[in-house]
Parts: sequence; C-alpha cells; structure tokens
Amino acid sequence: MKDVLWLLWILLALLIVIVLIVWTKITLFVDLHHVRDNDYYRVRLRAWFGLIRYTYEIPVVKVKKDSPRLLVEKKKGMGDQGKEDENSWSDYSVEDGLSMLENAKQFLEQVVGFHKIFRRFLQKVTVSDIRWHSRFGLGDAALTGVLTGAVWSAKGGIVGIISRYMKLKDMPVMSVTPVFQHLWSETVFECIISFRVGQAILVGLRTLRYWRHTSKKRRKRWKSSNKNKTHSVKT
Repeated sequence: MKDVLWLLWILLALLIVIVLIVWTKITLFVDLHHVRDNDYYRVRLRAWFGLIRYTYEIPVVKVKKDSPRLLVEKKKGMGDQGKEDENSWSDYSVEDGLSMLENAKQFLEQVVGFHKIFRRFLQKVTVSDIRWHSRFGLGDAALTGVLTGAVWSAKGGIVGIISRYMKLKDMPVMSVTPVFQHLWSETVFECIISFRVGQAILVGLRTLRYWRHTSKKRRKRWKSSNKNKTHSVKT
C-alpha cells in the first residue's frame, strides 16, 4: 500500500511539473541600438517572475573592406582563453551565405506544412511596447526627404505584418527624424515578445509529425519509382 501511495505522489509531482513547464510564460526583451559604427544588440529572456534569466548579445556584423566577406564578432567569456573583454572575429564568404540559404530552402521544402504550423504559433505570440526611433541623413536635403517617406512606409508595413500574424498589444511608438546637414545613421528598436513554453513545444511536435509524414511519402515514391524502373528493364 505504501508503495502505491509513493507512486501516486511521484506521478502527481510529475504532473504538476509538466503543467508548470507547459504554462510557463517566456518573455523576450529585444534591444537593438545602432549609431553609425557603434552597435549594441541584446535579447534578454525572463521566466517565472525573473527567477530564470538569460541574456544573449547578438554579434556585430561588418563588411570586410578588401573583399566581399562578412566579419562576425565573437565575444570571449571567462571560460575562453584570453582576457574577458577580448573579442575575436570570424569571416564568412558569399558562398557560405548561399549554402546556409540552400539548407534552409531544403528544410522548408521537406516540411510541407511548416509555414502553417509556424503561423499558428505566431497567432499565440504577444508583442508589446514597440519603440522604433530613427535618425538619418544622406548629406543631401532632397534625397534625405525622399528617404524619410520610404522609411515611414517600411516601418508601417513591418508593423502591419506584425499585427496580422501576431497579437499586437498596444500601438507602437515610432519616429523618423531627418538630418539634412550631414551624413548620419541611427536606429533604436525595442520591444517585448511573450509566449508560453507549451506553445513552443507544440510547434516542435507538429513539425516532427510533418517531417515524419513527408519522409514516409518520399520513401514510398522512391520505392515505387524503383519498382517501375525494374519492371521496365525486365520487359
């Protein structure tokens, strides 16, 4: 009898843990700052009222001057060799970028219903506190004025896409300030994104199911094509 009670208590504890994980709300604080050559990109994750925290600094990307390659900053931590604030750079060619795009294309082609799955997930994602301020100048008043209208149009289009596919909690605060006197480039973007862990797990399970389903279809087509080839050779 005691063994049964212990088993029931263990199952109850596991059930409570699973429910807590599924209903855990993940909040992402996106903070992107660009002022000419001074960039600062950071994403902070919070859960369980701040008990779980994680900060990820997005690497800075620069264009290599002497060749068509990208330099990506790799920051060293305490566990790496060298000083704590010492950074290194990795360069990537155009071929590397094309290879990554090809891999992404193959993934999307293999998972037929991935866009539907991801769209369902986005409908559960909440976006709030969007603050998007830009200041720029091209050194020419006429060109700067034309670009100002284009930037406003682009921002409106992006916000429209966000409100269409996600839950936009409040109206974004945006501004575009032209600088007519000289060259200038400055952008500050901040927002808060939140969703539940259970929704992300559901996306993973649905993606895995579609992946297995499409894999079975490909195997069946491959077997049937081989049979047809064998039959045609014999005849």
